[in-house]
Formats: sequence, structure tokens, C-alpha cells
Amino acid sequence: MRKIGGWGNTGFLPFLRGAYLPKKWIKAIPITGIFAMFLFLSLAGCDKEIDEHYKRPDWLESPVYDILQAKGNFKMFLSCVDKTLYSQVLKGSGNYTVFTPNDEAFGRFLSEKGYSSVDDIPLTELNKIVGYSLVYNKYETEHLGDAQISGQWNVGSSIKKRTSYYKTIYKEEVNGKEEWVIDYATEGSGIRTPYKYIPIFTDTYFSTNRLDASDYNIFYPQKEYSGLNVLDGSILNKDIYAENGIIHEVNSVLYPLENLDELLKKPENSSFKNYLEYKIDGTALFVSYQEDKTLTETYKKVYPDENITSLYTKQYITLPYSPNVEAYQGKNSGNTEQDGYTMFIPNNSAVDNFVSGKLLKYATSFNELPTDVLTYFLSAHMADGMVWPSNFERAQNTNGEFLNGKGDSGLSFAESGMLAKTMASNGIMYNIDHVIKSKYFETVYSEILLNPDYSLLNAALNNFYKNSLLDDLMKSPITGYVEENVIILIPSNELLKEDFSYNDISLAFSFADGATHGTINAEDRLKRLIRMCIFKRIENDEVHTAIKDFEGSPALGYDGYGYAVNDYGDMIRFKDGQIQAVGNILDDDVVTAIEVATLNNGKVFAIDKLLQFSPRVTKSASNEGWEDQKLYTFIDSYVKQNPDAQVFKNYLDKTIYTATDGSIAGISTSGFYTILIPTNDVMQKAQQDGYLPALSYVEGLQPDSLTKATNFINSCFLSGTVVSDDGVARIMPGNYEKINLGTVYKVNEAALDLIAEKTTIEVSKKSNGNLVFTPKNIELGLTVQVEGITGGNSSVNVVRGIDKSNYMGPRAVIHQIDNYYVFKVNLPK
Repeated sequence: MRKIGGWGNTGFLPFLRGAYLPKKWIKAIPITGIFAMFLFLSLAGCDKEIDEHYKRPDWLESPVYDILQAKGNFKMFLSCVDKTLYSQVLKGSGNYTVFTPNDEAFGRFLSEKGYSSVDDIPLTELNKIVGYSLVYNKYETEHLGDAQISGQWNVGSSIKKRTSYYKTIYKEEVNGKEEWVIDYATEGSGIRTPYKYIPIFTDTYFSTNRLDASDYNIFYPQKEYSGLNVLDGSILNKDIYAENGIIHEVNSVLYPLENLDELLKKPENSSFKNYLEYKIDGTALFVSYQEDKTLTETYKKVYPDENITSLYTKQYITLPYSPNVEAYQGKNSGNTEQDGYTMFIPNNSAVDNFVSGKLLKYATSFNELPTDVLTYFLSAHMADGMVWPSNFERAQNTNGEFLNGKGDSGLSFAESGMLAKTMASNGIMYNIDHVIKSKYFETVYSEILLNPDYSLLNAALNNFYKNSLLDDLMKSPITGYVEENVIILIPSNELLKEDFSYNDISLAFSFADGATHGTINAEDRLKRLIRMCIFKRIENDEVHTAIKDFEGSPALGYDGYGYAVNDYGDMIRFKDGQIQAVGNILDDDVVTAIEVATLNNGKVFAIDKLLQFSPRVTKSASNEGWEDQKLYTFIDSYVKQNPDAQVFKNYLDKTIYTATDGSIAGISTSGFYTILIPTNDVMQKAQQDGYLPALSYVEGLQPDSLTKATNFINSCFLSGTVVSDDGVARIMPGNYEKINLGTVYKVNEAALDLIAEKTTIEVSKKSNGNLVFTPKNIELGLTVQVEGITGGNSSVNVVRGIDKSNYMGPRAVIHQIDNYYVFKVNLPK
């Protein structure tokens, strides 16, 4: 192979003073190379006339080469230099930092590599060794751990420096054929001179980043951390000034580190690498090779003996970063010297077992799953930034997940199955004995994502709830949520197709029959049905509100039923593994739930029918089968089965109900309500105590009586939340010990300057889980303007019984109560 100036295809084509290059070679150099040459020209030398004009002062230090030669203990390094064009760099002008291995270090290197002398080292290797020892710009040891940003030293922020060595074209398989390939220098750039960086481990960087000697010894266990280490060596003699830079003597030969992409080519990383290169229908998902015809022609001239027919640029797409890019451009990138990337690579058996046992548990190949599955898997093993052992417990991957699965309460670095630790030129690679846990594969969402039978549900979640409900389904210790618990009922594609169709192109849902049903559109109905299947709870050492199963609660007092409020805000009831929402009750139908998985944030149940908020089965031919029942119809049904609520309804009918349209004044058709209905005896007691006028006065439309009765009835409607009597120690969802709910009754009293002032009821629970309701005062300073009063100053409690309370309706529930409460306005005297 023909060498240009003795450099070969090892990356670096300098244009040096006194170095003659034939015209045809100069023409063959790519534009980027020409630019680099002229840049180097400005740094490395001047033309002869300028040299004559600006003679070297006698007091100026000698060039690097001369100083090393004079010292006498760098003979082997200089012998390497002499065989390359770097000799012109070290003899010429410029501004470099040179990490120079002494002869003792070189002797060890020759012995370890099996060379008898420097003469045995191939030229390509010599260029690597010398080029990697040269760092652009002069760095005294005081600033080796600092980065220069906007002309200012950022102390303790630099972990590496850019060297003069970069890898040029190399061979790799592309579309089943070995081709020439070249890397980009940075993500998305057109520059193909990926200069390698050399890590420098300094006390300033370590103290700034709260690291210690163990963080160095993890990578170089047989070496001593000195606070001025370069790779596995230490700086012995520092800050030796030269005309064209500065010299630091090191006790190790510095050989270029491989980047992450190069490390991935090792056999122990093959399974993981296979998925980085995975193809579906012949198209690679992540790695991209793009033929560059212009660059091909350029490099044909640069390397005429290499038989280059095509040259491809390599990059990774749809991943957090490209492992083959040398320059760091991640979230912490003020300067590429300040950070790098980290990859955690499971061994082959760990990857293979995880893929077969988890990712392809329900599918036969990745063709049946969203392409995101592999993206999530790979991203779980990629961190944006250098993850040091000391910081491992707080470190997260690019999915925002703790690498140890639990954060500070999780396993330490030493306990985390590290098989190998390798410093790379663009970051760090850890080989591990396990797959990193991900929220996508360890939470309840995984059963939806990984099972093709639930692809429509997955599409709906991503379309409607990408950054909200979907995130809630993945809250777990992996992302720092240690007490969140989710129960989800998952409707299959078969169930959803009974009512809905999905357009893969427009990503829109519509009713399967193409018709319009009532006032609700298909997507709004689907959104509600999905949220009706989700139950968010809390589970920790003190609070246990998780729904363990749907077998019911015999001790609760409702014929064995258990109750819960779903994410939408509707109630369900359940017993013997069968569930009903209000629509299922109206249809006299049940939904059977079967547990299919327990994950780290809850449980997943398969269902044989959809939960319904309307009588979808029995009245599908009319709007009634698709829309919420009217609230008054619901109350009327309740009273028919519980005559002990008749007196309340009599007052309701004469105050806020309008018979012509079936509406209730002050009630929103889209609101959520907890309705508290006193028994007939309690209503009678309120009359006797003077807080409720006789019905005859109300029927007679006497203004004061009508207002008083209206306020009484309005105060029985608590708005905003459906509160179930579920026997759980907390009010769910929300995990409240107590909650204040506004009533429909608003106080208007000019004498107190109260205009539509909201009245509130405090809802709490006794130790046995029974609901208690307490009216709250409206106060101004120490003055009680409106006083919340209960009958006989006794508590107001739920009356349990299947016909009494937990009566489920449209965004509502009715509880019967054993006492009354009122809000008494205290007018100023």
C-alpha cells in the first residue's frame, strides 16, 4: 500500500513546513483535510520569508523534540517520532501538550507486545502511539482537569483532551458485503475527522465530581492513583516548557482507546450488538450506512491501492446517541472535554434469555411488536454522561430509569454484577451479568406493550395519554416512585374491535359501524373506557390500599361486594372475580377478570367484556345505550329500591328539579358527585329542629321556606369527586386521610359580604374505614360567618347496606346518612 508522507490510512494528513507533497497528492486530499492542513500550517510553521523576518530569540525555549533529545531518557519515543511526520510537529512551531513516555515505560511496552525494539513496531501503530500522545493546545498540570469555555477556565470539569490522532476509513459489513466505512466526528455533522480523546484523571476533576481513588482503580486496578494520571500511567515530571508547547513525562506508553462502537465488536458483546444492527424486512432500525459518492471519489485518490469502490458514512439513528461518535454532545455538553457516554452491556446469555423470556414472551418476532420495544431495550443500557462507580446509585439511563433499579435504596456498584469495566475514548463501557431493568418491561404497561393482542390499547394509550396516563402506568421504583400501585384491566383487540376501528395511517379511532352514537364521539368514549379500567393506589409500610384481587369484601356490609373508584372517577363494584360499572349493572351483565401478571408496580387482569358507563348491550340501538344516564333518573331508581329516601326526593322534586327536561338546577352534566341522602327519620328530625321547613310550605312556594329547603337539598350534593365507602383506610384515589368537598349550596349574604361563597364538607374515615362527613365553618378571622351544624352535634355517618349506600350512578354515587347537617348563616347583630 502506498503511504502518503509515511502516514498510511491511520488518520492525520499534516501539511508541514519542509515536508514536500506532490501536487497530485495535494489534489487527492479531501476538502476537510485541506482545511486541517492549512490550520496545521498556521500552527506548525511559517514560510521561509517570514522565518527570515522573525528570527527566533535566543531566550526562547527549545522545541519539544530538542528538549526530549537533550534529556536523554526519551530515546525510544523519539525513535518512534522519527519514523513518522510527527517529527516535524515536535521540531516546528505550534502549541501542544505532549505526554511523553520515558524509556523505562517503552521497555515494558515492547516486552508486553512482544517487540524486540522500536523497529519492530508497524508504522500504523507508531502513528497511533505518537499521535495519541499529542494534545492540541498547551495545558499546564494546573489546568489539565479544567475546560476552557468562552475564554474562561471551568475548574474541575474536564476529564479528557483532544489528541491529534483520529481513525480514518475502515472495513465493515454493509448489506452483506464488506465495504469501506468512515465515521462522523460529531452527531449529524459533515466532518469525518473523528479525533480521539485521551482521559486525564486529576484531583481537580475528582473533587469537583465527588470521586475518589477507587473510581480510577476500577479501571486500572494494578495502578496507583496519583491525582495526575493519564490512562494507566502517572505524570512523573510535569510542566516542562518548550517553544512549541509543554511536556509531561509519563511512565506508560499511551495507546489510543477504542470507542464504544469498537468495543461492541468484541465476542462477549455480540448478542447486544445484534440488536443494534437489527433489521425488519431488510431495513436496519438503528445503524445507518449511507454511501457518499463524492467522498468515495476523494478517497479513491487518497488511497489508490485500497481498491475503494464505495465509501459509506456510519451513524446510529433513533437512539440517544451514536456509539461511534468521538465527540460528546449530550445533555452536559458545554464542551466535549467535560463528559462522555456510558454503555452497560449484558453478557450474551443475559440478552438472549431476556429477549426470549420477556420481550418475545407473547410474540414470535420483533416484526409483531412496535419498533419502540428495541429502542427502549437498547436505551435502557445507555447513559448520557459518564457513570462513575461512586455515582452509580444515583445514575440513570436515557430512559430516565435508575440503573440499579431503585436509586439510593438499590444495589451499590460492587453489588451490581459488573463483569468488566473499560474506559473508552468517548466514554465508559461496563460489561454486566444482567439486563438493566426498564419501566417499559417491568411495570403493568409491559403486558400491553409486549403482547400483540393488546396493540389497539397500546395505540390508544400512546395517542391519547403519551405524557400523562401512560407515564403513570410506568411509575415504579425504577423511576423513583416507591409506593405507587396500579391495577389495570386490559381489553383485548377483539373486545375493542366490537365498538371501534383504528386507522394506522391517520392514527384515529372511529366507531366500528361508522355511525354516530349520541353526543359522544368514538375517541372520547374510548378514552373514558380505558381510564375506567385503571385503578391507582398506594402501597407502603404504613398505607395498604392496593386492590389485591376482585373477590369482594364480605365484611364491608354490601352483600360481599367490594368497591373502588377508577382513574376516570367512576365507581365499580366487584365480587367473586366479577366486576360491574354502572352500565354493566343496567345491562344486568358482569365482566370477568383473570389475573395475568404481577409486576413491580401492580397487577394486570385480562377481561372478557368491557366495563360500561352506559347500557351498551341492552340499549345499543338508541342514544341511551351510549350516553350517561341522567342524574335524576339515577336518583329516582335509587328511591324506588330504597323507600327510606322518599322524603328527600319529595323535597328535591319541589326545589331544584325541573320536570320538563329532567334537569337538576346547579348540577353539571359532566360533573362528579357524591350525593348524601338522609333517611326519612333524619329528614323529619331536621324539620323538628327547625332546619327544614315542612314540605307543604315548600309546595306552597313560600319564599323563605323554598330558599331554606333548596339550600338544605343543595348541600347534600358534594361536587368534584365520587367517594366510595370501600372500607380502605384512606380516601382513594388520592390517598387522602381527609378531603374537603364543596357542596352545590353557595351562600349569598350581602350583610356578610358573601357572594356565591362555597360551602364545604370534610370527608374522613374512622379507624374501621367508615365514612364520616363534617360541615365546615366559613370564617373571617375569629368570626364564624356561616356555621356548619350537625343534628344533635353528632357525627354524620354512612348507613351501610346494598340498597342504602354505594349506589353507583353516572359519575356519581349515593350514600344514605344517619344524621343531617346544615350551614347556619350568622347575621351581624
